[in-house]
Amino acid sequence: MESETKYVALEKFLMEKTEKVTLTFIEINEIIGQKLPVPSDSAVFKAGYRVEKIDFKTKSVIFSKID
Repeated sequence: MESETKYVALEKFLMEKTEKVTLTFIEINEIIGQKLPVPSDSAVFKAGYRVEKIDFKTKSVIFSKID
């Protein structure tokens, strides 16, 4: 369960948002306090978001609010 708990900060961050959010890999690393392998789908889903796109060229992730 360690992999889920490290994404609690990301879950809390997304819960405070109301729109689409784009975060770079570096920003996600800063939010979770460590280097990220892949965002935890469960933490993102709990926050009411889904991963819309992972862009390896720009090293960013776009999260979309689930309606």
